[in-house]
Amino acid sequence: MWGTSAFGFHLTNLLAHAAVGSLVGTFAEVLGATPGAALAASLLFVAHPVQTEAVSYVSGRTDVLCALFVLGALLVWRRARRAADGWAIASAALVLAALGCKETALLVPLVFLVPGGHPLATPPRPWLPIAAAIVWATGWALTAAPAAALTGVGSRLPAVAAMGLEYARLLAWPSDLHLERFVVVPGRPLAMVAAQLATVVLLLAVLVHAASRVRGGAVALALAGATYLPASGVVPVYPAVADRALFAAEHFLYLPLCGLVPLLVVWARRDFPDARVAAALVVVLLAAWTPLTIARNRDWRDEETLFTHTLRYDPPTARVWYDLGNLRLATGKSAEAERLYRAALVRDPRDAAIHLNLGIALQRQNRRVEAATSYEEALRLDPSLARASQRPQSNEAPGASRRTPRP
Repeated sequence: MWGTSAFGFHLTNLLAHAAVGSLVGTFAEVLGATPGAALAASLLFVAHPVQTEAVSYVSGRTDVLCALFVLGALLVWRRARRAADGWAIASAALVLAALGCKETALLVPLVFLVPGGHPLATPPRPWLPIAAAIVWATGWALTAAPAAALTGVGSRLPAVAAMGLEYARLLAWPSDLHLERFVVVPGRPLAMVAAQLATVVLLLAVLVHAASRVRGGAVALALAGATYLPASGVVPVYPAVADRALFAAEHFLYLPLCGLVPLLVVWARRDFPDARVAAALVVVLLAAWTPLTIARNRDWRDEETLFTHTLRYDPPTARVWYDLGNLRLATGKSAEAERLYRAALVRDPRDAAIHLNLGIALQRQNRRVEAATSYEEALRLDPSLARASQRPQSNEAPGASRRTPRP
């Protein structure tokens, strides 16, 4: 619909984000929030600086749309009176829509089984939403090559705990936001591991306590857990680097916050009944977050700014170095592109596309022998890059490959 208009894509993301924020408020009301507390939950969810990656990054809409359908499925299910009535069918369809956006929603139908997920004392069984998830998972397993892997769970657990603490820190103090956030897996001192695991247990105990004091709190906590677990590193989404580092993308928090924010807001409103104090706290948080959100959005205004900002954090994967090298190559800065490609190869020496583009950068500097070596390595790693073996005899080099995977 929008063609090549970036404005249209960003507008779509903003409207979808606003819709999710509205449903978060409705979900908070289901948990027993007053209208004011529900509004606070919506505003805090929408305005948190960590949300910029899911909203400002156009491809991040997978999280936003998934959340829209997940919340819709949970709220629609509450209207069902039989296991296979119209509302149950609609809920199952929304579960399928959520899974069509992102596989992170796979465990969401289990939330339907949590006490409080339905207003009836004897609720209908959510067989249709669960069956929808099973059918989707079966088709996905048969037609796709799932990246997730269970191997090495024990060795990753310390990093999983550190990843959870880093996310908790980002939610409480959203500074140093950047694209390629990783948590290193090996080499953690035993004392640090013990302290981190103890802190995680303490945080979980606080959340369980909060859920026990709020009507429907178990549902909110289950939603946060069911959507966080697939991205937590227990089952790594990116196993190619899971032995070295866990990918801790900020947009992984979007879905869990749909349950976590209403839970914490309703809990805080219960323990701090003075409405003026609660309203003042919300205003203070929004005032503190707004400049951070504005500043973070400036990082997303173009590729050059985003990649340059990300390199300050020295990401352990190759793709940002490679992408920035492509930008330099496209503007004729071959020597700088060469430096960036070599930095990318330090992180991923078996990426054929990087070798190919390094060869292009070298050829444009008239370093033809070195370029030939890079082309040959690219062809050895990926024989489908046949054009790498057809080196031109003039100084005119082929266009740069931009085959870069996106999460």
